[in-house]
Amino acid sequence: MNNAPNQVPRFSNIEASRILAMFLIVAHHFAVHGGVPIWKGDFPMSGNYYFTQLFSTGGKIGVDLFVLITGYFICNKISKLSSLVYLWISTFFYVFLFYLVFTVVGIKEFTWSGLISCFFPIRNDFYWFISAYFVLILASPFLTLTIRSLGGKKLLALILVFGLIWSVIPTITTRTEYYGSSLLWFIYLFFVGAYLRTKLERYRFSTLKAVLLATVPWLCVAGLIWIADMSNRSSWNIGFVDWFTFANMTSIFTLLSSLGLFILFKQWRLGYFPWINKVAAAMLGVYLIHENPTLYPWLWKTVFNINEHLNEPYFIPYALGVTTVVFTICTLIEMGREHYMRKWFKRVLMPKLAPIDSKIQRFFDSPN
Repeated sequence: MNNAPNQVPRFSNIEASRILAMFLIVAHHFAVHGGVPIWKGDFPMSGNYYFTQLFSTGGKIGVDLFVLITGYFICNKISKLSSLVYLWISTFFYVFLFYLVFTVVGIKEFTWSGLISCFFPIRNDFYWFISAYFVLILASPFLTLTIRSLGGKKLLALILVFGLIWSVIPTITTRTEYYGSSLLWFIYLFFVGAYLRTKLERYRFSTLKAVLLATVPWLCVAGLIWIADMSNRSSWNIGFVDWFTFANMTSIFTLLSSLGLFILFKQWRLGYFPWINKVAAAMLGVYLIHENPTLYPWLWKTVFNINEHLNEPYFIPYALGVTTVVFTICTLIEMGREHYMRKWFKRVLMPKLAPIDSKIQRFFDSPN
């Protein structure tokens, strides 16, 4: 929800990192939804193909960074029912809107089951990220109590143990599916964000260390992708190498890069810029629009026809331009929706939800 009038506005440094996180996610979807077979071991190699693989790697860094920001901001607060209701309404709005528009213009076939499914928008086959994020926010009051009871040293021990289990070992063994789920990983990142909130208040990393933490793991992934590409197209006889294991959201490389970016932005003395905070508030909506399951196949394959441009000399500026255009248009659409829907929500639903929010707050503040 928006800050109350008597609250000090957030500095814009971390809000700027939220914008970067979503831009990286849009770039990832350009690469993975556009029809370029970036995981195929026998696809002809080229500079543009390798660039597309690299372009995809930022997406999972963006996911981790986005959830780290969430953990950092709400680890000391009790999340409100009204926030969850607003998230559900926002998700439903875009799911229903795009289903309606695409069936009316004939791009998508209308079915009653498809229409009914719009009323259940928090589900993995619509938005895996939103589904896990919604449950994370729902569980966050209990996670906050857990953090308070653990204390700093035990919280760090938990982070290290499960970082080994859920990140280091899966990266080394290239078997990420054996160790958890998106929700478990989001909970883990929530704990990491909470730890950073206390750690970064007492300790300042040098800018050089933060930059190295953000870039060196990514450069390692870039090198591993090249090795995997060479191996998968040669007679090295080491089997197919799934390079995306090293760039997945649970990868230790991805985790370290997202931590480096978070620390870098946290320590950036940017001050308060209202327009940055306003744009940052639209980032979840950018995801809801461009990753809408009805919209994105048409957007990336029909409108921009990315695979057709792969071998063109202008492909790299094309990729950057398309990503920027999609990101900008989605941001403007979401800012418009947010402006009008937030007013309606405050006027119509908040008077009914505010008393429930207060009861939930008292429940979690009570000693028993």
